[in-house]
Amino acid sequence: MKKLISATILRQMAEHGKQVIIPTQSVLTPSAQDLAKELGVQIVRENSKEILGESNQAEIISNSEGKPAAPAESLETEVRKVLSELLKPACANPKVTQVKGATVVLEPFDQATAGQNIKLKDVITAREGNLAAGFMAFDGSELPWNLTYDEVDYVVEGTFTVATGGKVYTCVAGDVLYIPKDTQVVFGSPQQAKVFYVTYPANWSDMNKG
Repeated sequence: MKKLISATILRQMAEHGKQVIIPTQSVLTPSAQDLAKELGVQIVRENSKEILGESNQAEIISNSEGKPAAPAESLETEVRKVLSELLKPACANPKVTQVKGATVVLEPFDQATAGQNIKLKDVITAREGNLAAGFMAFDGSELPWNLTYDEVDYVVEGTFTVATGGKVYTCVAGDVLYIPKDTQVVFGSPQQAKVFYVTYPANWSDMNKG
């Protein structure tokens, strides 16, 4: 799938200069194109001389193969295709699913750093619904993580901590915490904690691969 460059991503790229080089197969969202005009940023496609000027029209010189680059009006079509793909439901056929708590066995989390006792188990995935859910447990451990999805955490037992933005949220059994997409956090527990989590969309890991 082609990489979609949003206004947020473009703003980050523009911090390094007034000329931003984007991958050949990437597509700018309409808001990103408007931001480029607002910031006076020149967009150049990688391995090409196609330039998107301030008027948001592509000034076509030539690409690396000497062939005419795609006209500016085709960008809208490409954006629509990408957005259509991104907005597709995570699960084509969501269904009512019951998970017996007694059958859930947490497993060591393979992405935890050495020496950290963290276990996890997904119980609802994109096979069953548009939301994913599961359990995670911490035993005097921490887990730095970058959320590329929205998450809600419900503390089942123990004390659960989430450090982000210079603040530490300390949650105990019964507490609920919402964490928005694109948040850098450090999950953890000073002693022990068991947490039930819900993430959206359910297929966030597949979308990141795109």
